[in-house]
Parts: sequence; structure tokens; C-alpha cells
Amino acid sequence: MQTEKNLFNIVAIGDSLAVGYEKGFTDQSKPFGVGEQLHEQALFQGYRASYTNFGILGLTSDGLLRWLTTAQQGKTISAADLQAGLKDPRVDTLLANTSQFKQQLASANLIVLAIGGNDFLQILTKLDLDKPWSSWSETEREQLQADIAETTAQYESKLSSILSIIHELNANAVVVTQNQYLPLPKLNFNGTEGYIGVDSNLAKLLLEARAEINRKFDEVVSTYEGKGMSIQYIDAASVIESNSLGLTAIASGDIHPNAAGYKKLSEQYSKLIWGEHRQVQERREGIPLSVVVNGKEVISQYPTKLINGRTYLVLSDITKAIGAGLSWSNKTETATITIGERVVELKIGSNTYKVNGQTYKLNAEPAFLAKVNHESKTYVPVAALTEGLGLFTEYFAQTKTVFVNK
Repeated sequence: MQTEKNLFNIVAIGDSLAVGYEKGFTDQSKPFGVGEQLHEQALFQGYRASYTNFGILGLTSDGLLRWLTTAQQGKTISAADLQAGLKDPRVDTLLANTSQFKQQLASANLIVLAIGGNDFLQILTKLDLDKPWSSWSETEREQLQADIAETTAQYESKLSSILSIIHELNANAVVVTQNQYLPLPKLNFNGTEGYIGVDSNLAKLLLEARAEINRKFDEVVSTYEGKGMSIQYIDAASVIESNSLGLTAIASGDIHPNAAGYKKLSEQYSKLIWGEHRQVQERREGIPLSVVVNGKEVISQYPTKLINGRTYLVLSDITKAIGAGLSWSNKTETATITIGERVVELKIGSNTYKVNGQTYKLNAEPAFLAKVNHESKTYVPVAALTEGLGLFTEYFAQTKTVFVNK
């Protein structure tokens, strides 16, 4: 998957799973969900990756379809007209940027779609899960099955329309999505399977319904594959339901994945897209962060240093990693680093540096000498060097990793 100038644009759309919501999040929380983790994986693949999240908490397939239709028509829509009862504090801001929503979708290389869970959650929230199945009247049972069948049919139709608009807006994007999961906590009592807080007969009915929903989902995806859409999906049901208690907050009454759940889902997405999932090595004590250059982690006997929020590496380590030429003047204590036609000069103790002969002020502490294992080593500010050489630099706070890509 190669793009012009190695740019790679990722857009996440859909509901709270697209947002990366976890139980207890506030409007100040910073998600690290599927979209964010795929952004990091794209950086591991060497891309100059960008990421935009248009997920809305509580959004249904009908709500997403309304937004996509509005965007396609070049119009705007209010939260009230999009979907009643939306409580996402960001919804007005997101909808005000509907033109950007359309533009980002049209230019995306990868679209991450998560939608449909709230369609069926509306049914589940009305149920008395503790009520014994034997106490359900025939009318109640028939009504539940009718509600599930109707919602499944509507979901199938809405999903098809959603994919149609996405494909019309951007026929070249890769679309990745996931099927529906039902995190019913399952236990084994002396060889007999049971469910915590849910009558076993009701649980089996709901799981059969989930299986039918996912069969319809698979049919819709297959239809659009046949129409030439580049679309793939992960089996979220198998991932999450293998350990509902460990991968979601269902023990606290919340169906959303926890951090471990999002990591598992993201690993599956990454393997689906790139055939692998990468992560940095466990850092030694005293090492504040990791540095990855063109997809390869910089492993050195000399420690990375973090000074006033800026990353410093030993000069020879970073120049070798980026494949740059290096010369050193003992007289002026100046390093000259070259890639192609770009030349950066960094002088020990200087608050300025040069790029192709032009002087710039350093937005960091100067390069310096440090004793490491009885050796004198030159440490340089990574961002100033790499940006001066025209490279792409991004810091991922969640994993404390600096990425440098061509």
C-alpha cells in the first residue's frame, strides 16, 4: 500500500467504538482506541500518517447515514435532526465541520468504520435480563423476536446505504470495519455453561440473534466487495466474546471495550491491513521513550534523553538510523548531516542551527556532550535534525514513542 509522497490519511467514522470510548471517560479523556492505534501502526509502516476521528457517541446506523447523506449533498445538519438524544459533548462541533467530514472521507487512504451496536443496544436496554425465561409470556417472546428481526433488517439496509455513499465519495479508499459482538459474561458451573446476570435461555436467543445479524453483515460486505469496493472486516465477536469480562467493562454494566479490548481489536485490524502488528521493545529502566525510524526501532547502548519535553539521541545513532551522511569539525564542534540536497549543521552549545546555510533558532536546548560509560558522546535534538532534513516526525504520547519517517 504505497501513496504519493508516502502520505497516508486515516479517517474513523461511526459510534462510540469509533471514538474509542471506555467506561468512565469524560470530555477531557484522550482515547486510544482502534483509530489511534492504527494511526500508530501506519507510522510503524513508514508512512507520513495523519488521522481524523469523526466518531459520535451513541450514533446509530440511521444517524450515520443521515450525516453521510448530508455531507454528500454539501449541506449541514443539526444534532436534533441527525438523531434524537445524542449526548456527545462534541456533536455540535463535529456536525459544524460536515464539509471537512466530506473532504476527509474523499481523501482518505483508510476508512475505519464502526457502526450498528447502538441499533441493537436500544433493544437490550429495554430488557429485564434477570427475568427468568420461563416467566416470559408468549407475547413477550414474540415481540422480542419481532423487534430483533425488524432492527436487523433496518441495520442491513442502512449499512448497505452507508457503504454505497462511502464508495461514491472515495472509490480508492480501503475500508475496514467489524461485526457485532455481544459480551455476555459466561461461566462454567460444574460442566454446565451459564451466564452472569442473564437467563441462559434468553442468552442463547440473543447470541443466535447476534449470529444472524453478523450473517447479514457478511452478506452486505460481500456484496460491496463484488462491486469493487476494497472492504475487509475483523471478527470482533470472536475477539471480544472469547473473554468478555477481561476485554470489556461488562462486569460494571458497560459493553464497551476496555484498554485491553481495544488493543486486541487493533491487533486484528493491523494484521488485516498490513499482515502484522508491531510494538516497541520494553524499555529499560531510566529510558523515557522509544524512537522508531522508517519502521525500525533505534536500539542503542546509549540512553535516549528527554529534556524539557524534547527528545535527544546520540548523533551517530540517529544519523545511522535515518541513513544520513555525517561529518564532524573538532575545531568548531559542529556536526554536518546530509540527506540528498538537505544539509543540517548543529553546533555544540548553540541556540541556532543551519539548514542549507540558513540560520534558524532552536526550539529546544542545544546539542551537548555527555559522558556515557566513560565515553564522550554528542547528543542532538531529534526534531530539529529530522525536520531540518525534511523528514516527518511525530510523537505518540500513549506509547511514549517518537516516529521519524521519510
